[in-house]
Amino acid sequence: MKNKKFREMLNGPGAVVAPGVYDAMGARIVEKLGFSACYMTGNGAVASHLGLPDIGLAGVDEMTRVVRNITARINIPLISDADNGYGELNNTWRAVRMFEASGASAIHIEDQISPKRCGAMKGVRIHSEEEAVEKIKVALKARTDPDFMIIARTDARRIYGLDEATRRARAFAEAGADIVFVEQLVSLEEIRHIANGVSIAPVMYDILEESKEMAFSVDEVVNHGAKVVIFALSGILFAAQQLTRLYSNIRDTGTTKHLFEELMPLHDYENLLGLAEENAIREYLK
Repeated sequence: MKNKKFREMLNGPGAVVAPGVYDAMGARIVEKLGFSACYMTGNGAVASHLGLPDIGLAGVDEMTRVVRNITARINIPLISDADNGYGELNNTWRAVRMFEASGASAIHIEDQISPKRCGAMKGVRIHSEEEAVEKIKVALKARTDPDFMIIARTDARRIYGLDEATRRARAFAEAGADIVFVEQLVSLEEIRHIANGVSIAPVMYDILEESKEMAFSVDEVVNHGAKVVIFALSGILFAAQQLTRLYSNIRDTGTTKHLFEELMPLHDYENLLGLAEENAIREYLK
């Protein structure tokens, strides 16, 4: 049902805006605020659950466990990072089946060579276009629900330039990818270039705040051709900054009193997590 809903949103008017989450609580906040979809960041999930950088250390079992926890607690579609399929073609086949079974409605698979790295890091290496296209074709054949979407991502922009990234994205679309995603575009004009160059498939764009100038608005990127807009790391970057501030204050002052107004009230927090629903079940069983 969620998969069909996501496809309908993609085929309908307007854009799909999906804030990045790394756990089920964040996903519940996204849903309660009225967003129609959310996005699970691989980088954020690895950081949150393992305390490790995004350099290919987490496996498909660990990541789909996070997906299962998230999708069990929301009723909106989840787009998920699936790295490079966690290996070669047979690994990609298994990853697609596992993410689909875990409740995701869409995954993106990138053209990086293992071990993969966050696209913003140095040292990213990518497969040939032919190898990358073959992996996307395998991913498309592996899914059991045709409404489960395969998003093809390329990290070619920073390595080989915009023209190579456009050519790869177009090749992915021609192979049948439902959505194309070019990582590390550096301007609104580049988004327009990709959208025009890959007219047969919708474009996903990640608003990644590497600088204040790169913190584009949803309207800006949609007006330049994006159909799906994600904020992959915004949530975890904000949380990391705020937690550092909170814990520093506890260390330095021994109290949270001066930050009290910034804490979510305890009962609001309980309601966010569904305590009222659980209490209703207990009353029903009496």
